[in-house]
Amino acid sequence: MADYSIGERILGDRLYEAETSRLSESEQVTNLKHGVVREAYELFLTHFGPCPLNELKAAVAPGRVNLIGDHVDYCDGFVLPMAIPLYTAALGRLSSDQRRGFSNIFSSQFSDPILLHQPYDQINPESETWGRYIRGVFALTKCDMCLDIVIHSTIPMGSGLSSSAALELATYHLVSQFLPNPLPTGVESAELCRRVEHEFAGVPCGIMDQFVIALAENGHAIRIDCRLLTYDLIPMSISHDTLFLIINSGIHHTHADGEYAKRRKMVDDALKKFGVPSWRDVTHEIIREKSSVLDAATVDCAHHVVGEIERTVKASEALLDNDITHFGRFMCESHYSLKDKYRVSCPEIDELVSMALSCEGVFGSRMTGGGFGGCTVTLVRKDKVEDVKNYVKENFKNGSPTFYESEPVSHASVVELDFLSKP
Repeated sequence: MADYSIGERILGDRLYEAETSRLSESEQVTNLKHGVVREAYELFLTHFGPCPLNELKAAVAPGRVNLIGDHVDYCDGFVLPMAIPLYTAALGRLSSDQRRGFSNIFSSQFSDPILLHQPYDQINPESETWGRYIRGVFALTKCDMCLDIVIHSTIPMGSGLSSSAALELATYHLVSQFLPNPLPTGVESAELCRRVEHEFAGVPCGIMDQFVIALAENGHAIRIDCRLLTYDLIPMSISHDTLFLIINSGIHHTHADGEYAKRRKMVDDALKKFGVPSWRDVTHEIIREKSSVLDAATVDCAHHVVGEIERTVKASEALLDNDITHFGRFMCESHYSLKDKYRVSCPEIDELVSMALSCEGVFGSRMTGGGFGGCTVTLVRKDKVEDVKNYVKENFKNGSPTFYESEPVSHASVVELDFLSKP
């Protein structure tokens, strides 16, 4: 059995002793939230016309970047993400006609509106596409009202920054304001929104995305135990001299969703052959002993899962120690494991990682998210960020990358709209 007790105990002791950073959000982050809500409000006025502010409700949810621990959240592993200041806003009102039998939804990211017809627990996957996420939230929260809703987001779709989970959590917090009794927050909201992915979107995801978006705090990464559904907030004091630079490749390979499901089935089937209840009970030795009854690709995937769980524990300790060198090394090891063992990277992402690692002041770089495109995350000295950006812009030939200098922000929440009445 894999032994994580020492790592967990050390982490707990250091968290207890660590000086935590202030949990209140910066004025800049507040302005970003208000900005995305204001855009949603303008969209609402365009599609639905004037409406008294006291009839409107709003909520926002951040995106997320995973620093290390990919493709192990559905294997009972540890993951280390943080919420980032890219937001999805959901703004809406009760329809004046509650007998019409549908909710009307517009999104700034899609040209056509979605009409969600009641009953909400019946889905038409061919006609609803992105509306399935909203329908799922309505159905699982037992919302039976007709709403007029607009969605606006600064999270790029298909980037691996959790645009779908942010949509679910923003909708969840919006709907909660219209129900007779507010919905539970925290872990319960994350679990419900994961069910939305499974039951309405058909995505067999783990819980990481929903969990971090539901529970993150300003100034902290969050180490999640996906077996116990517990977590530790880890102060990001590492960011005083360095930051995590997210580079969006703009690449999203169309086979990504099918490959994700394929990997999920592969590791689920492998675990049954190991004869243990959880991936946390699997070791590299067990994999080697059972390799004769597994194909080579499955053996590689299994080694990635066990190694990534171990790396995430060690990386968490390095982050607490401000050990930038070792944290960066773990990031690189994670990327090469995802590339060579789990095989979920792609040439464009590998190129971005290599380019970043060739720059002065970079400690580590890796793919982040489900893979087959999307984003990389790079740990870099603040005084070298512009050099990295310029080098990538000049030399990356596979698209037009975009850059996000990220600070860890807080979880999804309700937004009061009184600021809209101010100049």
